[in-house]
Amino acid sequence: MQHPHLLITSAGRRAKLVEYFVKEFKTGRVSTADCSPLASALYMTEDHYIVPKIDEVDYIDHLLKLCQEAGVTAILTLIDPELSLLARSAERFQAVGVTVVVSPYAACQLCFDKYTMYEYCLRQGIAHARTYPSMESFQEAFSIGEVSLPVFVKPRSGSASTEVRQVETFEEVEQLFAKNRDLIVQELLVGQELGVDAYVDLISGKVTSIFIKEKLTMRAGETDKSRSVVREDVFELIEHVLEESGLTGPLDFDLFDVAGTLYLSEINPRFGGGYPHAYECGVNFPAQLYRNLMQQVNVPQIGQYMSDVYMLKHDTVTLVSAAELQQIKR
Repeated sequence: MQHPHLLITSAGRRAKLVEYFVKEFKTGRVSTADCSPLASALYMTEDHYIVPKIDEVDYIDHLLKLCQEAGVTAILTLIDPELSLLARSAERFQAVGVTVVVSPYAACQLCFDKYTMYEYCLRQGIAHARTYPSMESFQEAFSIGEVSLPVFVKPRSGSASTEVRQVETFEEVEQLFAKNRDLIVQELLVGQELGVDAYVDLISGKVTSIFIKEKLTMRAGETDKSRSVVREDVFELIEHVLEESGLTGPLDFDLFDVAGTLYLSEINPRFGGGYPHAYECGVNFPAQLYRNLMQQVNVPQIGQYMSDVYMLKHDTVTLVSAAELQQIKR
Protein backbone atom coordinates (compact mmCIF):
# COMPACT_ATOMS: atom_id res chain seq x y z
CA MET A 1 0.00 0.00 0.00
CA GLN A 2 1.20 3.54 -0.75
CA HIS A 3 2.69 5.28 2.26
CA PRO A 4 0.76 8.45 3.19
CA HIS A 5 1.89 11.94 2.29
CA LEU A 6 0.24 14.37 4.72
CA LEU A 7 -0.09 18.09 3.98
CA ILE A 8 -0.60 20.22 7.11
CA THR A 9 -2.22 23.53 6.14
CA SER A 10 -2.35 26.78 8.11
CA ALA A 11 0.69 25.46 9.97
CA GLY A 12 1.37 28.83 11.61
CA ARG A 13 3.33 28.60 14.86
CA ARG A 14 2.56 24.94 15.61
CA ALA A 15 6.17 23.87 15.07
CA LYS A 16 6.30 21.28 17.87
CA LEU A 17 3.17 19.53 16.57
CA VAL A 18 4.62 19.39 13.04
CA GLU A 19 7.83 17.92 14.49
CA TYR A 20 5.78 15.14 16.08
CA PHE A 21 4.21 14.30 12.71
CA VAL A 22 7.60 14.21 10.98
CA LYS A 23 8.86 11.85 13.69
CA GLU A 24 5.87 9.49 13.49
CA PHE A 25 5.47 9.41 9.68
CA LYS A 26 8.80 7.59 9.33
CA THR A 27 7.86 5.74 6.16
CA GLY A 28 5.53 8.44 4.89
CA ARG A 29 5.94 12.14 4.17
CA VAL A 30 4.80 15.33 5.85
CA SER A 31 4.66 18.71 4.12
CA THR A 32 3.40 22.07 5.37
CA ALA A 33 1.58 25.04 3.88
CA ASP A 34 0.69 28.54 5.03
CA CYS A 35 -0.18 31.90 3.49
CA SER A 36 2.83 33.52 5.17
CA PRO A 37 6.50 32.66 4.51
CA LEU A 38 7.15 33.73 8.12
CA ALA A 39 5.05 30.90 9.59
CA SER A 40 7.65 29.13 11.72
CA ALA A 41 6.09 25.65 11.46
CA LEU A 42 6.70 25.65 7.69
CA TYR A 43 10.38 25.05 8.27
CA MET A 44 9.91 21.87 10.29
CA THR A 45 9.36 19.95 7.01
CA GLU A 46 11.59 19.56 3.99
CA ASP A 47 8.79 20.48 1.56
CA HIS A 48 6.71 23.56 2.38
CA TYR A 49 4.47 25.77 0.32
CA ILE A 50 3.01 29.27 0.28
CA VAL A 51 -0.71 29.19 -0.53
CA PRO A 52 -3.44 31.88 -0.80
CA LYS A 53 -5.31 33.04 2.29
CA ILE A 54 -8.19 30.73 3.15
CA ASP A 55 -10.79 33.39 2.25
CA GLU A 56 -9.48 33.73 -1.32
CA VAL A 57 -12.00 32.39 -3.87
CA ASP A 58 -9.43 30.06 -5.47
CA TYR A 59 -8.05 28.65 -2.21
CA ILE A 60 -9.54 25.17 -2.52
CA ASP A 61 -8.67 24.98 -6.23
CA HIS A 62 -5.10 25.91 -5.34
CA LEU A 63 -4.93 23.18 -2.67
CA LEU A 64 -6.36 20.56 -5.03
CA LYS A 65 -3.74 21.40 -7.65
CA LEU A 66 -0.96 21.36 -5.05
CA CYS A 67 -2.06 17.96 -3.73
CA GLN A 68 -2.05 16.45 -7.21
CA GLU A 69 1.32 17.93 -8.17
CA ALA A 70 3.03 17.00 -4.89
CA GLY A 71 1.47 13.56 -4.51
CA VAL A 72 -0.37 14.44 -1.31
CA THR A 73 -2.71 11.69 -0.04
CA ALA A 74 -4.13 13.39 3.10
CA ILE A 75 -4.71 16.94 4.28
CA LEU A 76 -5.08 18.35 7.79
CA THR A 77 -5.64 21.93 8.96
CA LEU A 78 -4.70 23.35 12.35
CA ILE A 79 -7.16 26.30 12.49
CA ASP A 80 -10.90 26.50 13.04
CA PRO A 81 -11.97 28.69 10.07
CA GLU A 82 -10.53 26.18 7.59
CA LEU A 83 -12.21 23.11 9.08
CA SER A 84 -15.68 23.78 7.66
CA LEU A 85 -14.12 24.86 4.37
CA LEU A 86 -12.31 21.54 3.99
CA ALA A 87 -15.31 19.57 5.25
CA ARG A 88 -17.51 21.11 2.52
CA SER A 89 -14.89 20.21 -0.08
CA ALA A 90 -14.11 16.68 1.15
CA GLU A 91 -15.65 14.97 -1.89
CA ARG A 92 -13.57 17.07 -4.30
CA PHE A 93 -10.40 15.99 -2.50
CA GLN A 94 -11.51 12.35 -2.33
CA ALA A 95 -12.06 12.43 -6.09
CA VAL A 96 -8.30 13.03 -6.55
CA GLY A 97 -7.26 10.48 -3.92
CA VAL A 98 -6.83 12.83 -0.96
CA THR A 99 -8.29 12.04 2.48
CA VAL A 100 -9.45 15.15 4.35
CA VAL A 101 -8.81 14.63 8.05
CA VAL A 102 -11.80 16.55 9.36
CA SER A 103 -15.17 15.87 10.96
CA PRO A 104 -18.27 16.11 8.74
CA TYR A 105 -19.49 19.64 8.02
CA ALA A 106 -22.55 19.33 10.29
CA ALA A 107 -20.38 18.19 13.20
CA CYS A 108 -18.00 21.11 12.67
CA GLN A 109 -20.90 23.56 12.67
CA LEU A 110 -22.21 22.02 15.90
CA CYS A 111 -18.92 22.93 17.57
CA PHE A 112 -18.62 26.44 16.13
CA ASP A 113 -22.15 27.65 16.97
CA LYS A 114 -22.04 28.01 20.75
CA TYR A 115 -25.81 28.22 21.17
CA THR A 116 -26.37 25.14 19.00
CA MET A 117 -23.83 23.33 21.20
CA TYR A 118 -25.77 24.43 24.30
CA GLU A 119 -29.01 23.03 22.85
CA TYR A 120 -27.21 19.77 21.95
CA CYS A 121 -25.99 19.44 25.54
CA LEU A 122 -29.51 20.00 26.89
CA ARG A 123 -30.85 17.20 24.64
CA GLN A 124 -28.05 14.84 25.65
CA GLY A 125 -28.31 15.54 29.38
CA ILE A 126 -24.83 17.08 29.49
CA ALA A 127 -24.19 19.86 32.02
CA HIS A 128 -23.43 23.18 30.29
CA ALA A 129 -23.32 26.82 31.38
CA ARG A 130 -26.73 28.48 30.90
CA THR A 131 -26.55 30.26 27.56
CA TYR A 132 -28.66 33.09 26.13
CA PRO A 133 -28.59 33.96 22.40
CA SER A 134 -30.03 37.49 22.64
CA MET A 135 -30.23 40.51 24.90
CA GLU A 136 -33.96 39.85 25.35
CA SER A 137 -33.52 36.25 26.53
CA PHE A 138 -30.74 37.26 28.91
CA GLN A 139 -32.79 40.16 30.29
CA GLU A 140 -35.74 37.85 31.00
CA ALA A 141 -33.54 35.27 32.74
CA PHE A 142 -31.77 37.98 34.72
CA SER A 143 -35.07 39.53 35.85
CA ILE A 144 -36.28 36.25 37.38
CA GLY A 145 -32.93 35.44 38.99
CA GLU A 146 -32.10 32.51 36.71
CA VAL A 147 -28.64 33.99 36.03
CA SER A 148 -26.60 36.55 37.96
CA LEU A 149 -23.67 38.85 37.28
CA PRO A 150 -20.84 38.64 36.39
CA VAL A 151 -21.35 36.73 33.13
CA PHE A 152 -19.32 35.85 30.05
CA VAL A 153 -20.17 37.57 26.76
CA LYS A 154 -18.68 36.09 23.59
CA PRO A 155 -19.36 35.82 19.85
CA ARG A 156 -21.84 33.08 18.98
CA SER A 157 -19.12 31.65 16.74
CA GLY A 158 -15.38 32.08 17.14
CA SER A 159 -12.22 30.48 18.46
CA ALA A 160 -9.01 31.03 20.43
CA SER A 161 -10.90 33.04 23.10
CA THR A 162 -11.29 35.90 20.60
CA GLU A 163 -13.43 38.73 22.02
CA VAL A 164 -14.48 36.67 25.05
CA ARG A 165 -14.88 38.87 28.10
CA GLN A 166 -16.18 38.74 31.63
CA VAL A 167 -18.81 41.43 32.15
CA GLU A 168 -19.64 42.83 35.56
CA THR A 169 -22.72 45.02 34.87
CA PHE A 170 -26.04 44.72 33.06
CA GLU A 171 -25.38 48.04 31.32
CA GLU A 172 -22.15 46.75 29.79
CA VAL A 173 -23.98 43.71 28.40
CA GLU A 174 -26.47 46.09 26.79
CA GLN A 175 -23.65 48.15 25.29
CA LEU A 176 -22.00 45.08 23.78
CA PHE A 177 -25.24 43.89 22.16
CA ALA A 178 -25.85 47.40 20.80
CA LYS A 179 -22.58 47.08 18.88
CA ASN A 180 -22.96 43.43 17.84
CA ARG A 181 -26.15 41.36 17.88
CA ASP A 182 -24.35 38.08 17.11
CA LEU A 183 -23.33 37.47 20.72
CA ILE A 184 -24.26 35.03 23.46
CA VAL A 185 -24.28 35.45 27.23
CA GLN A 186 -23.19 32.58 29.45
CA GLU A 187 -23.30 32.13 33.20
CA LEU A 188 -19.91 32.32 34.86
CA LEU A 189 -18.64 28.88 35.90
CA VAL A 190 -16.25 28.92 38.85
CA GLY A 191 -14.17 25.78 39.17
CA GLN A 192 -11.16 23.86 37.87
CA GLU A 193 -10.82 24.13 34.10
CA LEU A 194 -9.86 20.91 32.34
CA GLY A 195 -8.52 20.43 28.84
CA VAL A 196 -9.14 17.10 27.13
CA ASP A 197 -7.50 15.74 23.98
CA ALA A 198 -9.38 12.88 22.31
CA TYR A 199 -8.94 10.83 19.16
CA VAL A 200 -11.82 9.14 17.35
CA ASP A 201 -10.65 6.44 14.94
CA LEU A 202 -11.33 7.41 11.31
CA ILE A 203 -12.23 3.83 10.40
CA SER A 204 -13.99 2.29 13.42
CA GLY A 205 -15.54 5.53 14.70
CA LYS A 206 -14.56 4.53 18.26
CA VAL A 207 -12.82 6.76 20.78
CA THR A 208 -9.29 5.36 21.05
CA SER A 209 -7.53 7.93 23.28
CA ILE A 210 -8.55 10.47 25.92
CA PHE A 211 -6.00 12.64 27.74
CA ILE A 212 -6.92 14.99 30.61
CA LYS A 213 -5.01 18.00 31.89
CA GLU A 214 -5.78 20.52 34.58
CA LYS A 215 -5.21 23.98 33.10
CA LEU A 216 -3.00 26.02 35.40
CA THR A 217 -2.29 29.14 33.32
CA MET A 218 -3.36 30.37 29.87
CA ARG A 219 -1.61 32.55 27.30
CA ALA A 220 -3.26 34.00 24.16
CA GLY A 221 -6.17 31.57 24.50
CA GLU A 222 -3.98 28.46 24.77
CA THR A 223 -2.87 26.32 27.69
CA ASP A 224 0.55 27.51 28.86
CA LYS A 225 1.01 25.36 31.96
CA SER A 226 -0.92 22.23 32.89
CA ARG A 227 -0.86 19.00 34.90
CA SER A 228 -1.88 15.58 33.58
CA VAL A 229 -4.58 13.73 35.54
CA VAL A 230 -6.51 10.48 35.15
CA ARG A 231 -10.25 10.68 35.92
CA GLU A 232 -12.78 7.98 35.07
CA ASP A 233 -15.69 10.46 35.33
CA VAL A 234 -14.11 12.60 32.59
CA PHE A 235 -13.49 9.55 30.37
CA GLU A 236 -17.17 8.59 30.71
CA LEU A 237 -18.38 12.12 29.95
CA ILE A 238 -16.24 12.45 26.81
CA GLU A 239 -17.45 9.10 25.46
CA HIS A 240 -21.05 10.15 26.16
CA VAL A 241 -20.58 13.53 24.45
CA LEU A 242 -19.18 11.83 21.36
CA GLU A 243 -21.86 9.12 21.04
CA GLU A 244 -24.08 10.90 18.50
CA SER A 245 -21.90 13.90 17.61
CA GLY A 246 -20.43 12.61 14.33
CA LEU A 247 -17.04 14.02 15.35
CA THR A 248 -13.92 12.17 14.25
CA GLY A 249 -10.12 12.42 14.30
CA PRO A 250 -8.24 14.69 16.76
CA LEU A 251 -10.46 16.72 19.10
CA ASP A 252 -9.97 19.28 21.86
CA PHE A 253 -12.45 19.78 24.75
CA ASP A 254 -12.77 22.43 27.44
CA LEU A 255 -14.53 21.36 30.66
CA PHE A 256 -15.15 22.87 34.09
CA ASP A 257 -15.31 20.90 37.32
CA VAL A 258 -17.69 22.90 39.52
CA ALA A 259 -17.88 21.30 42.95
CA GLY A 260 -17.70 17.82 41.42
CA THR A 261 -20.11 18.43 38.52
CA LEU A 262 -18.50 18.34 35.07
CA TYR A 263 -19.65 21.05 32.64
CA LEU A 264 -18.83 20.92 28.94
CA SER A 265 -17.68 24.35 27.77
CA GLU A 266 -16.45 23.92 24.18
CA ILE A 267 -15.32 21.39 21.59
CA ASN A 268 -12.72 22.22 18.95
CA PRO A 269 -12.68 19.57 16.18
CA ARG A 270 -8.91 19.82 15.68
CA PHE A 271 -5.61 19.55 17.55
CA GLY A 272 -5.70 21.74 20.65
CA GLY A 273 -2.91 24.13 21.56
CA GLY A 274 -2.09 22.01 24.61
CA TYR A 275 -1.78 18.72 22.71
CA PRO A 276 2.04 18.53 23.18
CA HIS A 277 1.36 17.68 26.83
CA ALA A 278 -0.61 14.60 25.72
CA TYR A 279 2.07 13.48 23.24
CA GLU A 280 4.89 13.81 25.75
CA CYS A 281 2.87 11.74 28.24
CA GLY A 282 2.45 8.91 25.71
CA VAL A 283 -0.81 9.75 23.86
CA ASN A 284 0.29 9.59 20.23
CA PHE A 285 -2.32 11.00 17.82
CA PRO A 286 0.09 11.36 14.84
CA ALA A 287 0.87 7.63 15.02
CA GLN A 288 -2.85 6.81 15.22
CA LEU A 289 -3.55 8.99 12.20
CA TYR A 290 -0.71 7.32 10.30
CA ARG A 291 -2.21 3.89 11.00
CA ASN A 292 -5.66 5.07 9.90
CA LEU A 293 -4.22 6.40 6.64
CA MET A 294 -2.64 2.97 6.16
CA GLN A 295 -6.16 1.51 6.57
CA GLN A 296 -5.37 0.10 10.01
CA VAL A 297 -7.80 0.38 12.92
CA ASN A 298 -6.47 1.67 16.24
CA VAL A 299 -7.16 -0.26 19.43
CA PRO A 300 -8.70 1.89 22.22
CA GLN A 301 -6.22 2.73 24.99
CA ILE A 302 -8.17 5.03 27.27
CA GLY A 303 -6.24 6.44 30.22
CA GLN A 304 -2.90 4.81 29.41
CA TYR A 305 -0.57 7.74 30.00
CA MET A 306 1.65 9.32 32.65
CA SER A 307 -0.33 11.25 35.25
CA ASP A 308 0.76 14.03 37.59
CA VAL A 309 3.20 15.37 35.00
CA TYR A 310 3.43 19.12 34.39
CA MET A 311 3.75 20.80 30.98
CA LEU A 312 5.58 24.14 30.92
CA LYS A 313 5.58 25.87 27.53
CA HIS A 314 8.54 28.04 26.60
CA ASP A 315 9.92 30.01 23.66
CA THR A 316 12.33 28.85 21.00
CA VAL A 317 13.44 30.32 17.66
CA THR A 318 13.87 29.33 14.00
CA LEU A 319 16.18 31.31 11.74
CA VAL A 320 15.48 31.53 7.98
CA SER A 321 17.63 33.37 5.45
CA ALA A 322 16.19 35.87 2.99
CA ALA A 323 17.39 33.62 0.17
CA GLU A 324 15.42 30.68 1.56
CA LEU A 325 12.29 32.81 1.83
CA GLN A 326 12.60 33.71 -1.85
CA GLN A 327 13.00 30.07 -2.88
CA ILE A 328 9.95 28.76 -1.04
CA LYS A 329 7.42 27.02 -3.31
CA ARG A 330 4.31 28.98 -4.18
